[in-house]
Amino acid sequence: MVILSEMEQIGKKDLIFLSNNSKTPLMKQYDQIKSNYTDSILLFRMGDFYETFSADAIIVSELLGIVLTKRSNGKAADVDLAGFPYHALDNYLPKLVEGGHKVAICEQIEDSSQVKGIVKRKVIEVVTPGTITSEQVLNQKKNNFIACIVKQKRRAGLSVIDTSTGEFYIGECQLSELPDLLSKYNPSEVVISKSDVFNNEEWYLRLHPHVTSIEDWTFNYDNSYRDLIDHFKVKSLKGFGCENLPIGIISAGGLYTYLKNNLSMSVSHLKKISPIQNIGIMGLDGFTIKNLEIFNSLSSQNSKGTLINSIDNTLTAGGSRMLVQWLQRPLAVKKKIEDRLEIVETFFCENSLLKELRMNLKKTLDVERIISKICRRSGTPRELAGLSNTLDIYDKSFERFREFKSLKNYTINYKRLTQVKTEINKTLNEDCPVNIKKGNVIRSGVDNQLDEYRNILNNGKSWIEKFQHDERLRLNISSLKVSFNKVFGYYIEITKTHQHKVADDYIRKQTLVNSERYITEDLKIYEEKVLNAESNIYELENEIFQKLVDFVSTEVSKIQNNATLFNNIDVLSSFAYLAISKKFVRPNIKEESILKIVNGRHPVIEDLLPSTQKFISNDLLMDIKASQIHLITGPNMAGKSTFLRQAGIIVLLAQVGSFVPAKSADIGIVDKLFTRVGASDNLAGGESTFLVEMNEAANILNNATERSLILFDEVGRGTATFDGLSIAWAIVEYLHENNKINARTLFATHYHELSVLEDQLERLKNYHVEVKEYNDKIIFLRKIIEGSGDKSYGIQVAKMAGLPSSVISRAKEILFHKFENNNQLIDNLVSDNAGFSKHLELDSDVLKIKDEIEALDLNQITPIQALSILNDFKKKYNK
Repeated sequence: MVILSEMEQIGKKDLIFLSNNSKTPLMKQYDQIKSNYTDSILLFRMGDFYETFSADAIIVSELLGIVLTKRSNGKAADVDLAGFPYHALDNYLPKLVEGGHKVAICEQIEDSSQVKGIVKRKVIEVVTPGTITSEQVLNQKKNNFIACIVKQKRRAGLSVIDTSTGEFYIGECQLSELPDLLSKYNPSEVVISKSDVFNNEEWYLRLHPHVTSIEDWTFNYDNSYRDLIDHFKVKSLKGFGCENLPIGIISAGGLYTYLKNNLSMSVSHLKKISPIQNIGIMGLDGFTIKNLEIFNSLSSQNSKGTLINSIDNTLTAGGSRMLVQWLQRPLAVKKKIEDRLEIVETFFCENSLLKELRMNLKKTLDVERIISKICRRSGTPRELAGLSNTLDIYDKSFERFREFKSLKNYTINYKRLTQVKTEINKTLNEDCPVNIKKGNVIRSGVDNQLDEYRNILNNGKSWIEKFQHDERLRLNISSLKVSFNKVFGYYIEITKTHQHKVADDYIRKQTLVNSERYITEDLKIYEEKVLNAESNIYELENEIFQKLVDFVSTEVSKIQNNATLFNNIDVLSSFAYLAISKKFVRPNIKEESILKIVNGRHPVIEDLLPSTQKFISNDLLMDIKASQIHLITGPNMAGKSTFLRQAGIIVLLAQVGSFVPAKSADIGIVDKLFTRVGASDNLAGGESTFLVEMNEAANILNNATERSLILFDEVGRGTATFDGLSIAWAIVEYLHENNKINARTLFATHYHELSVLEDQLERLKNYHVEVKEYNDKIIFLRKIIEGSGDKSYGIQVAKMAGLPSSVISRAKEILFHKFENNNQLIDNLVSDNAGFSKHLELDSDVLKIKDEIEALDLNQITPIQALSILNDFKKKYNK
C-alpha cells in the first residue's frame, strides 16, 4: 500500500468540514498544524495527554483499542476524539507505525502556566516505518533501513539509511537488478517521487508494500549534490567514492531531504556515505537467498531452521547486524577472504584470547544505536555512561589485539577516544538514572552552583527538624509540628489548647477542628529556596548533560568507526567459536574453478537432528575441465536437495570468511551463486509453481558465468512429465555446450532417464543417492555415490506415505505398461542430440543481432542507412 493514501483523502475532507469561523481557538490551531501533515496521524499534545481528532481519532481508536469520544468545537459540530497519556507514547507509537502509518508528534513549546490563552505547539518529529527508533519495535539483530529509488530509463539509483545506526549507502544498477539489490537491505519503507507513483504504482507495490511518495522537485541532481556536500562539510563527494553515481546522488539527496525537512528529523549522526560495491562481491539473487533458507525458512517463514539461526554466535547487536550484511554480500576476492580467515584462525588457535574477548563482548552496549540517539538528543544519561564503559572495553581489547599480526589492519584503524571517556566519567555519576528528571545525574564537584542547590535540598530535613525544635522551645509547645502538603507547602500546626502561646510573627493559614495551621516569614523563605532548588537542579543538570552530549557528538565519526571494527571482530571471533564447537575446518580458497569438499555436512540439518542420530556426510569433487556437471538422480526424500543446499552453504560460508562443516574443502571462488531448489508459487502475482520455476531457471541461464555455481533441483516437475523431462534435458545440454557459461553445476533430478547424457556430454558425471531395497521396502542411506540410478522409487515413496494398497498396485501396473514407450522416447532424444548444437548456434546468431541493434543510435542514422544495415544483417546471417 502507499502509506496513508486513504487517510490523506479523509484528512482533507475533515479540514474542509472544520474550516468555518465558529471553531474553538484550540481546534483552529489544530487544523492549521494538521494541514501540513495530512498524510500523518497527528498526536496533539494537550497537557498530560496526546489527543487525536476526526479521522485520526477513528484510526487510533481502532488500532490501539482506546475509547472514541466527542469533543466540543464551539458552535461548530463536535469532533471525534481519542487520546492517551503522554507517558504511554512508547507503548502506543510502535503499534501505529507497525500498522503502516506515519505519525507526527506535536508538542507544547511553551509552559502553559506562563501563558494566557492557547500555548504554542510545534511538530517536533514525524515517525514512519523506516525511521522509527523505538527499542520496542526495532529488532536488535537487524537493521531498519529506509530506501529511496530514482528511475532513469533502464537504470535506477538507490540509497538506503538506517536512522537508528547512522549507516548511509548509495548505489546504481540496471532496473532489472533493482529487486535483488533492494532485497539485500530489506527496507521497511521506500521513498519515490509522486510522478513515479502515478506512472508505475503497480510495479512499485509489487516491489515493496510500504511506499511513500514525495514531490518531484526533491529529486534534482544539483540540489542533491549541494545538500550532501554541505551536510558532510566537504568540497566534493570524491572522497566517499560516489562522485560518479549521478542517479544514486539524486536518490541520496532526495532521501536526505525527506528525513530532514519532511520528517523534521535530526540527521547529524549521518557522518559518511558509502557506495554499494558490487565488484569483488559474490552475486546472490533473491531466489538464492530464499532457496538456501539463509534468513527465513521456506516452511515457516521465520528464523527457525535457517542458516543465520544455526551459525549466529555473535554476542553484540551490532555484530549480529554485521553478520546479516556479510551473508547478503559474500566476498569474491581471494585476498579479502584470506584476511578474514586468518583472523578466524587466530581466535581459533588462541583460546584464551577468544574466551577473554567473548566475556568482554557481553559487557558492551549497542554503540551504533546509542550514539545515534545521543546525536538526536534522545539518549539517556545511563546510555552515555554505558558508552564510556564500552569504549573502555574497546581500548583494552584492541590493546590486546596488537600482539597478533592478523589483526594489524584493525589495530591501525582503531582510534582511542580517551578524552570522550574522561569527560563522561568526570561528569556523570556511575549509577546515574535512565531519566534525567530523576536527578543525581551529574557528579558532585562538577558545578559549584549545582552543589549549593543540592546542599539546600539535602539539608532540608535537618533544617526543618532544627526549626521545629527551636520553635517548640521558643513557644514552650512540645506538640508543635512542622509539616508539608501540596496546597500550603510548609506549615506549622498547633493544637487549640496552646493557641494562647502563638507568637505575633505567626500567620494563620487554615483552621481545623482541633488545631490551627500557621506559616512564618522564615519558613516561607526556606520553602522557596527548597522548591527553587529542585527546579534549578533539574535545569542545571540538563544544561550540563546537553553540553556533554554536544562534546561527545563531535567525535561521532570516530565512535562509529570503532564500533564497526568491533562488530567485525565480534563476527570473526564468533566464526572461531562456531568452528570449535561444531568441528568446522578452514577452507582453502582457490582461483581456479574447482570444488573439492570431503565429508561435507549441512550445518542446519545437522543442528536439527536428535543427539542420537548422526548426519551422513558426503564428498563433492568438481572441476569444470573434467566434471563440470554432476547429474544426481534418486528418489524424493533421499537427500538430493539437502546435498545441493549443503554445497551452496559451504561455498557461502567460505566466502564470508568462515570455517566450513567438512573434513577438508578446496573452494574455487564463485562469482555468482544460483539456486533453483524446491517448489513454490506466487499466486498473488499471478504466477504458478511452474512459472516461478521457469523464471528462476531463465535468470540462471541468462546470468551465469564460468565462475558461477549453479544448483538445479527437480527442474520441470511442475508440468507434464514429458514436458518436464524435455525441459530438464535441454537445460543440461545448454549448460554443457554453451561456452559463455561452462559453470559448475549440480543438477538433481528424479528423471533417472537423463543419466544417458553421460555418454553424450564429456564433462557430465552421473551420481545417485544410494538406496537399499529390502522386502519391497527402501532405506535411504543418504550417501551420494558415482554412477547412475536406474529407478525413481516413486511408488515405494508413495507406499511409505501411506497411500492405499489398491492405489499402489494399480500404479505398478501402469508403470509396467508405460515403461516401454518411455524407453523409446529416450532413444529418440539421444539420437537427436546433435540437434542441440544447431539450436545453440541459432541462439548465438540471434544474440549477436540483438547486441548490434542495441548498439545503434537511431537518432543518428538516416532511413537509407537503416535499410543498408538491414541488408548487411541479411547477408551476414542468411544461412
